[in-house]
Amino acid sequence: MPDRKPKPLPSSLRPTRRYIAYQVLSEEKIIYNDLATAIWHSILNFLGEFGASEAEIWLVRNLYDEKKQAGIIRCSHKYLERIRASLSLIDRIGDARVVIKVLGVSGTIKATQMKYFSETSLTEFT
Repeated sequence: MPDRKPKPLPSSLRPTRRYIAYQVLSEEKIIYNDLATAIWHSILNFLGEFGASEAEIWLVRNLYDEKKQAGIIRCSHKYLERIRASLSLIDRIGDARVVIKVLGVSGTIKATQMKYFSETSLTEFT
């Protein structure tokens, strides 16, 4: 019997996710590892371990821009407002005072990048 790949789930059965675009406003430059630690501590303190696991949070590391201090967080659509609230509770990272500004929310990574980080592709114009 030939090797068969598993069929992908139909879109109606896939979990619905949202992508939060954020920017860190701070007195000093913030290192990504410190930011990720602060975000996780805030989410765990606000939602608890069970809530954090149900929120299906994923910090997209390779899309974090060190210069702009902006990035993307993926979460479940049911926990979107709770994640936004936990981000607003972060006021210090290390010794620096910070504010995490939510730029917006979208349904895909591509749309989030295009809307909030002004990354347009040349294929749209052809």
